[in-house]
Amino acid sequence: MKKIVLVVMTIVLSSLIFQSCAPTNPHLTEAKISMNRDDMQKAQKELSLVLEQQPDNVEAAYLEGYIHFKQENWAKMYDSFAKVKSLDPVYEKENIDNMSIKAFGTLRGSGINDKFNKAVKLLNAEVVEAEQAEKLFNAALADLELADKYKNDDFITKDIIATIYLQLKNQDKAIEKFNEAIPFAKPESDMKNLVSVYINLYNLYTEKSETEKAVEMLNKVLELDPSNKEALLQLAKHYEGKNEYDKALPFYERLIVLDPENTDILFNQGVLFSKNKATDKAIENFEKIIQINPNDQETIYFLTVFYNDAAKYQKIVELIEPKFETFSAEYKEKIKDYIQIALVKVGRAKDAKKYQ
Repeated sequence: MKKIVLVVMTIVLSSLIFQSCAPTNPHLTEAKISMNRDDMQKAQKELSLVLEQQPDNVEAAYLEGYIHFKQENWAKMYDSFAKVKSLDPVYEKENIDNMSIKAFGTLRGSGINDKFNKAVKLLNAEVVEAEQAEKLFNAALADLELADKYKNDDFITKDIIATIYLQLKNQDKAIEKFNEAIPFAKPESDMKNLVSVYINLYNLYTEKSETEKAVEMLNKVLELDPSNKEALLQLAKHYEGKNEYDKALPFYERLIVLDPENTDILFNQGVLFSKNKATDKAIENFEKIIQINPNDQETIYFLTVFYNDAAKYQKIVELIEPKFETFSAEYKEKIKDYIQIALVKVGRAKDAKKYQ
């Protein structure tokens, strides 16, 4: 800050000296005098008059921007310095860059810490304050979008802008901003956030039924994080939905390696084995689930069906007979035909009658 002030003061003094050699707008002179006296309000009025008379006066535009910097009016400061750059890209560039960095840091900190994070807390509170959270999200968005104008290569700023649009249910803008953020991510430091960006894009493209783009996002996740369970599961389901079982199964296999006792994965993979005519492998999966959850009625039912398909009737008897009375009415109705057939097949036709 001190450096910037000293530079500006030097400019003021040198300009005052220069005016003795060449004609200067009297309002510009008065503005400089007012600035030296720290009367920024009067200086602003004088600079406004200069810019009305001489819209391309780069010095006046710069000094106006400096006053906005002192007042922390970041939006007006941006407009003033944008005008300076359009008139003369190198005019006081170092000072403008320094002030812009300060503006960026202030806006980013306010947008993320004071507004965005507070909005998220309101949404996660026991009593959700959605209306107040929305106001904070919009306020954060205003700060962060202005910050992004000052420094447009910061991944986290762009990521949070996109996240806010997502929260505000503006899908198209969220997609645009997430994609805009990606090139600025540094994999070594931003990997977790970058994975989240791709997952968010996957969900957004899925909602818009843009399947190819959605799948591309999941593959991007796996390039960064080969063990990402969400991406593996969604790719497995994607190919399963297309009846491309040979493509789906490797993703389930990777998931099982990561989480061998996950009964949901074992179940899904088992059903897929069955659809792919690999009944023995389906049986293996469902037997593993029974070892983990011995009384899961849905699993018992599916395992019964698979045993029946494989003509393993004794297995059906051993699985069903001890537990039949504990089943719900729904599953008793589903299973009774299988136990009857199995008992007949193993030579216990008389016992089968009690399940009629």
